[in-house]
Amino acid sequence: MKNFKIKAGFFLACLAIGLPGYAQGEKEEPQENNVLLPDMMKQKSDLTVFTKLLQETGWADSLTPIKDESYVPVQNPPATSPLVFERCGFVPQERPFAFTVFAESDSVFSSMGITDAASLTAYLQEHYADDDAFSGLIYDDQYTRENHAANRFVAYHLLSQRLNPKQLVYHYNEIGFDLRDFLSTGEAKATAPIYDYYTTMGNSRRLIKLYESKDSEGVRINRFVTYDPEIYQEKEVLLKGLSVSKERMYEAFNGNVYLLKDMLLYDDQLVEKGFAQERLRFDMASLSPELMNLGYRRLLTGVPDAAFYLEPDYLEKIKVLAGDLYYLTGFQSYWTDYQGDEYLLVAQDGKLDIVLELPPVAVAGMYQLRLALSGNPSRSVVQYYVGEEDALAPVGLPVDERTPYSQGYQSYGRGDAGFVDEDLMISQGGLMRAPGVFQPGIAPDIMEYTPSGRRIVGNFYMDPAKKYYFRIKSVGDLGEAQLFLDYLELVPSTVFSHPSKSEDCW
Repeated sequence: MKNFKIKAGFFLACLAIGLPGYAQGEKEEPQENNVLLPDMMKQKSDLTVFTKLLQETGWADSLTPIKDESYVPVQNPPATSPLVFERCGFVPQERPFAFTVFAESDSVFSSMGITDAASLTAYLQEHYADDDAFSGLIYDDQYTRENHAANRFVAYHLLSQRLNPKQLVYHYNEIGFDLRDFLSTGEAKATAPIYDYYTTMGNSRRLIKLYESKDSEGVRINRFVTYDPEIYQEKEVLLKGLSVSKERMYEAFNGNVYLLKDMLLYDDQLVEKGFAQERLRFDMASLSPELMNLGYRRLLTGVPDAAFYLEPDYLEKIKVLAGDLYYLTGFQSYWTDYQGDEYLLVAQDGKLDIVLELPPVAVAGMYQLRLALSGNPSRSVVQYYVGEEDALAPVGLPVDERTPYSQGYQSYGRGDAGFVDEDLMISQGGLMRAPGVFQPGIAPDIMEYTPSGRRIVGNFYMDPAKKYYFRIKSVGDLGEAQLFLDYLELVPSTVFSHPSKSEDCW
């Protein structure tokens, strides 16, 4: 057996094979620019104000790391891959750090009279001090404090992962999308609306949304709309959002800066018209920044059976307590996965146990937590737990994830001319069909493909100021069982129990 390195710092420990080259997932490190983000920004004449804000708030220092110097790759990874059993998975040889900055250009700040942290603080105090989103913030000259208005403003512009232009949104298997044309031309022709949510940097965790549709005129930050429930297209624009593009971007060695033509704010309007009124769907692979920083989150070339082994503490927001965790790119695999990829936890000594840090919510209230399902005999029987880190409580009884969502409901009318609506019927068992927004490779309609669905874990009160966790633990000795992790949803009560409007199927 021979160990050897491949692109982006991975090696194959069992069999001497390579991973074919790929365009979109490759880390872009231009030879002409080997400076770090803060130093690169100092060189740009249209970023002088935001660069100064980074320095005055202390955030510039947070944008300088390149990799985790303490990380040591696992020396004895699992001997087999869950996809191709004669070889093991690829293993990260480093834990790189990289960042994305959304920065207003000097012309934006100039129009508001903002030149530094002091003038920004005065502007925010004058216009937003009464907003609930600014509640509890301070407006003195202690700009490095995280509860300072200027510090909080800057933090909302920062992500702890590098998003290249083709990674701002993930075009892959949304309905109507022509993947073959995208791969051949490099141009994504938007069809159905697509989006991802990311958590911004800092202890005051807040969401930022990246979105594109055929009506949005490119990728936008925090665009919120209503949809035509029949065809899943934009109906009414609630918040237009800020445009981001390759044409207004600077690259540094450890990240990218996207220039904005307007001010990016987390205020009451964004919360009340946007995040508080929207079903939040998170691809599991977007929860932690490591996959994107390694260059493997959005592979658009490569072998379908590539499996990347991630040791128990490799990911910041997903911790493995029992089992072997793999990231499966799913490229051209024709799986029934949202955005095509997934995590797969494989039992170790017959046990599975994993803890996920849930994304933040915008307002306090009741939220419904849902989990993607892909029922087949390889899955497992598990117990769910939800709560704060030191107060995780079991949710209901153990559930069997080995069966399709339809199994067991025939007596209530499924499969005949019964009088009970099918969606209402399965919801009584804490289940839902899969969302209709993506097109599976092996079935004409994902909503009619019964192995795929959603589990309603439960309804929970959540506070924006607190961190919540979701633990999934196997029950009993399950042998070679698996846990499927594709996407989860946090749905505010304004959506799942609206008094007059039903939730859409998308």
